[in-house]
Amino acid sequence: MKKVFIVNPASGNGKAGEIAKEIKGILDNSGEEYEMHYTNAPREAIDIAMKYNKKKERYLIYSVGGDGTLFEVVNGIHDSNNVLGIIPAGTGNDFVKTINNDDEITYVDLCKMNDYYFINIASVGIDADIAHNKERMSALHIPRSMQYNASIVDTFFRFNSPHITATLPDRIYDQDITILAICNGRFYGGGFQIAPNASYNDGMFDIYLVDKLSKFKIPGLILKLVKGTHEESKYVHKLSSDKITIHSDKPLNCNLDGEIFLLNDMEFEITNKKIPVYTANDQIKKLCKSKGLYK
Repeated sequence: MKKVFIVNPASGNGKAGEIAKEIKGILDNSGEEYEMHYTNAPREAIDIAMKYNKKKERYLIYSVGGDGTLFEVVNGIHDSNNVLGIIPAGTGNDFVKTINNDDEITYVDLCKMNDYYFINIASVGIDADIAHNKERMSALHIPRSMQYNASIVDTFFRFNSPHITATLPDRIYDQDITILAICNGRFYGGGFQIAPNASYNDGMFDIYLVDKLSKFKIPGLILKLVKGTHEESKYVHKLSSDKITIHSDKPLNCNLDGEIFLLNDMEFEITNKKIPVYTANDQIKKLCKSKGLYK
């Protein structure tokens, strides 16, 4: 397969651009044919990836960046026979924490929310608000290394538990919540292990509904998420389904693999397609491991 690299040079404080230069050097020396594209605007990676969908040749299309770049590449190749490659050069890099193995090809459930596709985790509630407010921290010129923690504190004081109606095939939840996470992978938010036992190819979501919590109980929940022990809490309900819809009278932030959408209605499903992900321990992966990109 011919390799195509879609690089967000700003990801990881420029880490993606730097690793792309090293990859280019390796491939130039080997004489291997490849193409490398650099993005400059939101959604550009989708358009670049889609250009390879209708060609006769099968391509290995690498996302070089963070979770947002990966989200775009997935949405660009979902309707093709092309293979996804992941070079985790952003700040979160959550999905590879679940899928990091050395099989040549790993097949992953392709998930859908309304008209968009994802492969890791979607959520509404305080965690999605934290992800949304991180952009506000950036606009306030808070150092990038401190933005996520600053967003946690800021969101904590601003957060009001939303009321939702969540409909599964066998039950309905109509209540205020702190978090509702729909998980194909295990990690989100830069390492929070929301779904410790999730499988990315079993055709089912691991769903976590957290009841409305008082402000003084939320820090304890966050600590449990860090440790992956939140399933012990009586306020956390673990569910399993291949479909779920969410309705809210007020628009909610929905965090979809690192991208934020403001929506009243969301319909989630695991499609009948699996997306092939290239995970072989080849020269490029070894380079990335040497740079600490797979952790």
